[in-house]
Amino acid sequence: MRTLKEIRDRVKTDTRETQLTDVMMNDFINLVQQEINDPGWAFEQKGARGFNHLWSFNRRKTTISTVADTEFYQLPRDLDKISLIRQTASPVKLRYLPDEIFYRYLPNPTGTGNPLYYRLWEEEGVAVRLSADDTVEILSSSSADTTQTIRLVGKDSNGLPQTESISLNGTTAVTGTITWNADDVLRVSKSADTTGTITVRKATGDTTLVQLTPTERTARFKIIGFYPIPGSAITISLEYFTRIRRLEGDNDVPDIDEKWLWIVRLGTMAKVYQYQPKETLFNTTQAMYAAGVRNMVKSDLQLPDYIPMLVSHNKDFYMGHLSLSDSVGSGFYGEGFGITF
Repeated sequence: MRTLKEIRDRVKTDTRETQLTDVMMNDFINLVQQEINDPGWAFEQKGARGFNHLWSFNRRKTTISTVADTEFYQLPRDLDKISLIRQTASPVKLRYLPDEIFYRYLPNPTGTGNPLYYRLWEEEGVAVRLSADDTVEILSSSSADTTQTIRLVGKDSNGLPQTESISLNGTTAVTGTITWNADDVLRVSKSADTTGTITVRKATGDTTLVQLTPTERTARFKIIGFYPIPGSAITISLEYFTRIRRLEGDNDVPDIDEKWLWIVRLGTMAKVYQYQPKETLFNTTQAMYAAGVRNMVKSDLQLPDYIPMLVSHNKDFYMGHLSLSDSVGSGFYGEGFGITF
């Protein structure tokens, strides 16, 4: 694999670029990764507007443990898009319902049982909500963090929108002055990278609300709602997709397979040519970059070990009283195989 520094240095050499700083080059590389993460733009010129692709290497799996009579649950902080949600108590695959359809048929959704549907709600900025209106305090795991500030955005105990900046004082806890509303979303962000991990906690009782790692500027937690509202404690399986990880340090390597790093390099070169500006080189390189992204998608769509059906030379063959038909029904792949006795 190539590190962030190796990719950056190679692009500088190929484009004969001497003016751009390492920070700007890193931004270009990470912007290319974001474009690859959502590759629909590369297909618009091919008439596939609205196309979207979720990368197999970004797929993850976890579980959600429900609590009786509790409707809403927090999803993993690295979740970008949901792939599949299912529960085995019934068992069933849960279906997504937009609010318009949900409330049309269930204007007063109070039923309980094993969930059949889910809805997505707001994004939280903390892993644990305040249990009651309170101020917050912050501290770092490193005494070196004294120049950065933590920004809090939310509503105070009177329901008024408020913002507050709290300066770090190393490992010493610093308490804010605003009493935050426990029933509203609270967002937390950092002014710059830190040496240590930042902890934001409830001032009363020291309950940790969220932690931010050294290179993490903010956190987001999507909220999911189940219906029927879980009537008991069951385990729900969640499969989801993350985003391609941002490269921060010189020794970081991309999540993308090494065989596709030339696409990252091409995309970065296109952005350098656009900045210089060299219109002809930009147009040519951008076209090659878009074609490379489409090839990457095509490769990721292939399922070499998937065989929907095997066709025999004879329509049917018999083993004793067992007859296997080689036809596939009209259902989903894998359904409808004719087996008779």
